[in-house]
This record gives sequence, structure tokens and C-alpha cells, in this order.
Amino acid sequence: MRIVIDGYNLLKAIPECRNREGIDPQGARDLLIVQLGRYHWLRGHHVTVIFDGWRDGHPLQHHAQSRGVQVIYSQRGEQADDVIRRMASHVAHQGMVVTSDRALAGALERLGADVIDSESFGERLQAALLGAARGKDGDVGGQSMAPQNKKGPSRRPSRAARQREHKLRNL
Repeated sequence: MRIVIDGYNLLKAIPECRNREGIDPQGARDLLIVQLGRYHWLRGHHVTVIFDGWRDGHPLQHHAQSRGVQVIYSQRGEQADDVIRRMASHVAHQGMVVTSDRALAGALERLGADVIDSESFGERLQAALLGAARGKDGDVGGQSMAPQNKKGPSRRPSRAARQREHKLRNL
């Protein structure tokens, strides 16, 4: 699965990174990339994180690879949201976009991409890393990730909803 992440949205959703951002912004980004690298190693997903570089970034879009995670800094004058919109067609049927920006999420969903908010993904990320440290996997916030057994056609969710749930279970 391919996961495209709005970097600063996720950074602010993870308390450890958010607390560090005010003191050491580069250190907070590095910490997030380290956590995403561990997540990539555990889950095997292709992870791309995009940070804003529009205020004082490079004149051109900057790409880097760190710990198995593709890191993109948008070019000066461009926001990360614009880069994510351009990538939406690549993610539409094979992955998930992580953002808390409602306008961006709505636009991406209209393009056919599945979106999860940063707080929910942050919880899943932390649970996966904690589960790996403890040697177990599959629980988020004390709730099992196992699907609920529903019976009968009247309770069956739509095909699109089932596909989205399948992607969420695999995060």
C-alpha cells in the first residue's frame, strides 16, 4: 500500500514530535521520519511524507530518501497540499492519504483517494510501534482491529466502504 502524508499535520498530531517542534523544528521532522521509517520496516508500506517548503525552501521541489521513507519538500512558493493534490491520481486506488486539512481531504475524496485524518493515523502509527516494541500487533487504543461480524445483506456496507475498511485494517 502507498501512504502519502501531509508532514506537518502528522507532526502536530504526535505529542512527542509536537513538543519538540517549538525547540528544534528539524529535530522534530527527523523524529517523525525515524518513526515512519520504523513503520515502513514493520508494515512494508511505501511511505511518502511531504513538508511545506513554500516560505523559505528550495527554489525547486526537493526529494530525499531516508530510512525507507520518501521525503519531499515543496518548492518555495508552493504548499505541501498542492504536491499532495498532484499525487492523488497515483494514490487513488492503491493507497491512503493522511491529512487533517478538511478542504484537501474533500478534494482528494472527489478524485477517488481514500483519506484518514492525522490524529487517527498517528494513533495507528504509535500503536504499531508500541506493539512492535512489546512483540504484539493489532490493537489500537485498547480496541481490536478485527472486523465486526455483521450478518445479512441489509447490514452489509457498500463495496467502496468495504474496500476502505480493508485499507484501514492494513495500515
